[in-house]
Amino acid sequence: MADDITQLAGADQDAVERSCADVTTGEARYLMALLDMQREAGENGPSQASLARHLNVSAPTALEMLRRLRTMGLVQEEKVRLTPVGTSAALVLSTRRRAALAIMQDVLGLEGEDAEHEAAWLAASASPVLGRHLISWRAHGTTN
Repeated sequence: MADDITQLAGADQDAVERSCADVTTGEARYLMALLDMQREAGENGPSQASLARHLNVSAPTALEMLRRLRTMGLVQEEKVRLTPVGTSAALVLSTRRRAALAIMQDVLGLEGEDAEHEAAWLAASASPVLGRHLISWRAHGTTN
């Protein structure tokens, strides 16, 4: 998590927050999945088919979302990889997701897939204000 926060500090925070605020919950879900899969796949990155399998959606559904994310400048044109702006937005969303997961587990007592699903939903749908508070709470144990 510290690495994510360090990377976020170097990004234009206002632009990243606008990117997060301008995406739908579904788009945010794809951004977080792409970030996770890129970390696992390394240089080559994920394929469209592996992304569809990971998110349990059809190949045409994944293709349509990738087209939308490319139009928004969040995914590269030639590969299934995040652009720098897409990566920054995905890092913010992923950091929110980890904070939300801690709340789901430590505060609300949810476990397993239920906690993961709810944390991803909360991270994707959080306003910029709530998102900042989630990240602050997780990083510092406070909402200041």
